[in-house]
Amino acid sequence: MLGKISNVVLVLVYYSILTSSYSNGYPLSTQNRWIIDESTKQRSKLVCGNWAGHLEPMLPEGLNKKPLKDLVSQLVNQRFNCVRLTYAIYMWTRYENNVVEDTLRDLRIHKEVVKGISKSNPSLLKMTHIQVFDTLVKELGDQNVMVLLDNHVSKAKWCCNDDDGNGFFYDKYFDPLEWMQGLSLVGKHYAGNSVVVAMSLRNELHGPRQNKGDWYHYMSEGAKTIHKANPQVLVVVSGLNYDTEFHFLKRKPLKLNIGKKLVYETHLYSWSGVGILNLKETWTMQPLNKICANSLEALDNQVGFLRSGSDAAPIIFSEFGFDESGSNEEDNNFLTCLQTYLVGNDLDWGLWAFQGSYYLRDDKAQVDENFGLMDSSWTHLRYPNFNEKFQLLIRKIQDPTSKVSNNESILYYPLSGQCVKVNGRNELEVSSCETKDRWIHDGDGGNINLVKTNKCLTSNGEGFPVTLSNDCKSKNSSWMFVSRSKLHLATTNIQSDGEYLCLQKDSNSPTILTSKCICIEDDDDSTCLNNPQSQWFQLVPTNNNVQPSTQAMFYSQPKMRDRNIKTSSYASKLCKSQSLVRKFGQTVGLIVFFFTLLF
Repeated sequence: MLGKISNVVLVLVYYSILTSSYSNGYPLSTQNRWIIDESTKQRSKLVCGNWAGHLEPMLPEGLNKKPLKDLVSQLVNQRFNCVRLTYAIYMWTRYENNVVEDTLRDLRIHKEVVKGISKSNPSLLKMTHIQVFDTLVKELGDQNVMVLLDNHVSKAKWCCNDDDGNGFFYDKYFDPLEWMQGLSLVGKHYAGNSVVVAMSLRNELHGPRQNKGDWYHYMSEGAKTIHKANPQVLVVVSGLNYDTEFHFLKRKPLKLNIGKKLVYETHLYSWSGVGILNLKETWTMQPLNKICANSLEALDNQVGFLRSGSDAAPIIFSEFGFDESGSNEEDNNFLTCLQTYLVGNDLDWGLWAFQGSYYLRDDKAQVDENFGLMDSSWTHLRYPNFNEKFQLLIRKIQDPTSKVSNNESILYYPLSGQCVKVNGRNELEVSSCETKDRWIHDGDGGNINLVKTNKCLTSNGEGFPVTLSNDCKSKNSSWMFVSRSKLHLATTNIQSDGEYLCLQKDSNSPTILTSKCICIEDDDDSTCLNNPQSQWFQLVPTNNNVQPSTQAMFYSQPKMRDRNIKTSSYASKLCKSQSLVRKFGQTVGLIVFFFTLLF
């Protein structure tokens, strides 16, 4: 009998461990270059909005504009499933007991900010800063949004410049021991919280103190610190030079004993550089085919190689952004180029930024954020075409568990973010990426065939719509990439030997024509500054056979939301119901096992 009781005790211990693992609903891990949901073994694609909480007030921005629930709903409505929530180390190591109301008074925050918080989120003023973060994390979880906690700075302030004192180990405000203490506190605080799925080591290391020796040492120590405090979370590692440089890992990989939890992150903006390649002011001063090709080649050389090889790991493009007023030509050119990299490699990503404004930035109150997804009122999208422009980036294009062959492609038009379909007149046009049309390219000089048909793309001459035809042996049905950007699909002009015609969207309709190619003859010709992006088309490989109309339900964990928040609520309830069913089944099995041992 004593032996049976011992067995029962072991079963109860096992049951406790099992049920506690389900309290952490969907821990993520890695499988080569992919992030995987451990509970389903399916890929989880992180589509994150950066939400700043690291500036002097040490508060997530926007609490003076709308109730917290409504702020999170704004993010959910745009189909983000993740927030990269930024914080300052000092909030945890020095100001953990400070009350928000007192901090705002000490900072002499504009009375309108305090009045706004009092109206929209009055209970938060009496909380500590950490309690406010906890409240936000809970609300994000309630609306089925994952959290990547990002250690942005040590001292709470705007980031970054080379002499800000927050840039590298042993800078004025960057004590490595206090930094690791803060990481440990954060990790332990959120251990067991299923909403927090990842923690970063440090945002954008920079400044004159940078060196590879300290990077290897402290990145390793920081990763071990997080993993010891919270072994469930992904550990996100940043590179040198504002998180653009990892090339040194080609010679000496980072070896960490943290299981399948290592993820790298990288950043890029139109004005920043990729490692040693300086891109500042080039997006309007050089041929776009050339600068786009150079930029993407540099990305692969400095960062992209981490996705392959024996030490392959996921990369989160955790910061990129653009002036969402749409008026900055450099940013617009940069974004369209970068989209082709993000889509072509189907990367996880984080847009800077969600916030439409700041309480206080660089000693200025109520500062507008031109890169903000939301406008300064936090009511409307700053960039009205956001949903169209980002529609394919949000979707899971590659599925590592799929048995579907990878030779099918989506024909993508990055300038608008739309995809190509065949219309009722048998002509090509740009449309929603919900289209089911898939394509197979036989290689340079070959046909581009519509999947499951014998038909191919055919040029009908300069200025005429491209059609789908059975005439797949003629020269005007053979297509090749003809520029350094590899984004011009061209065929021979049947009316002029040797001249190429490129796919191009008609300026007044969704129709796709063929026109004389723009700036392809000599990409190095600095005098060719015409914008070729109306002719940029990309064949994006896909092996995801989930129909677009239902794919949103399955593309990651948590489930992707429809723009209608009621759908998000339903998905959340469905997820909880499935969890209860799993728990019920396991409980019944354990009860049966329990009585088997006793009797």
